[in-house]
Amino acid sequence: MKTHQRIVIGALLFVLTLPNLSGCSRINEDYSLSETVTSAGSLSAITGNDRRYIYYSSLSPKEQQMYDILQNAAENFQPQAVFPEKLPPETLKKLFLAVYYQENIFWLTSKFYRPDSDSDTLRLTYRYDEETTHQMQADIGKTSWEISSVFDESTSDYEKLKAFHDYIVLNCTFSDDENTDTTLYGALCGGYSMCEGYAAAFNLLCQKSDIPCVTVTGTGSDGASHAWNKVMLDGEWYNVDCTWDDPILDPPDENFIRHYYFLVSDKDIEGITHFPDNTYFSYPECSSDNNYFRREGLYADSADSGIALLSSAAADAISAGLTDAEIRFADEKAYYSAKTALFDRKKIRQVLEYADSRADKPAGKTVMTNKYVRYCNDSLLIIHITMICEDTR
Repeated sequence: MKTHQRIVIGALLFVLTLPNLSGCSRINEDYSLSETVTSAGSLSAITGNDRRYIYYSSLSPKEQQMYDILQNAAENFQPQAVFPEKLPPETLKKLFLAVYYQENIFWLTSKFYRPDSDSDTLRLTYRYDEETTHQMQADIGKTSWEISSVFDESTSDYEKLKAFHDYIVLNCTFSDDENTDTTLYGALCGGYSMCEGYAAAFNLLCQKSDIPCVTVTGTGSDGASHAWNKVMLDGEWYNVDCTWDDPILDPPDENFIRHYYFLVSDKDIEGITHFPDNTYFSYPECSSDNNYFRREGLYADSADSGIALLSSAAADAISAGLTDAEIRFADEKAYYSAKTALFDRKKIRQVLEYADSRADKPAGKTVMTNKYVRYCNDSLLIIHITMICEDTR
């Protein structure tokens, strides 16, 4: 992915809504910093058993044979894949995309060299040499093991998926610098990547845990190219976008995390912010509403219950050494009523006072009740606050 949707969030005094900004890699959300409440082995071994779940199964038996040839050539750094018969350029592109996005062969470049006519060969190029790749593979394996080492037999797939999502969001920073490693290595080990790397890293971790997952390619609402994931949990498919849950903050906040795009349905994002490219592949339908907020008990059907949930979530966050609290509403009426009550009628002070009084926090640590950061997503009906603490000792 050369470009993709990103969220750039800054801190402004008082309460305001930014105007829409143009650009291929940015979108805006309603946010503010309120100063005062009154004012506002083999290389393929790194993949898992389900790596072919979507792309491979969508191919014809003949195409699957060609896929295997292409995969083997790429894994072994061959300069070209040689097929037993000539294939149309569009078939070659379909096979290349399937291998590139599903097999996690991160050393293969994304360059597709389209032949002028039917061909029995396909040129392949690589980002790294074999020695470098093997070292990077070892680094990826080490990081993957560290992430999953806390799991035991009682760890649910949901807990694993959340751990994968949170690790990537907290340990990778988006960068559109031309030298940024856009692969899963950049996201897992390098600390910087783009949407393709975020999605590939999440895909790899899921595959290693035998959780069906696919990388989805398409565009964002501004037409810029983008990549995210669809993952199966408890027999249902969900969208996950680690990139969009890792916004660029100004000033930076290394501990900031959110779950707006973790386990969301198609109706939440498809045709609104995310537009999958179905030219070569049809992706699974994500129809379940059992999203992160429902699963975590952070889903409200009224303004009053939402404010109460936000208060509890804020206290829980402070007790856990965190500063972010987020809730989602069932409908627009509840969402906008809560938004008005919190930020226009200043009930946010009660939320912050509750967090300060009820949280289990170190002595001398105080939650400021007149200063906080808010993020409001009018599309997903999410209210999110970042609390600001001070040491009063």
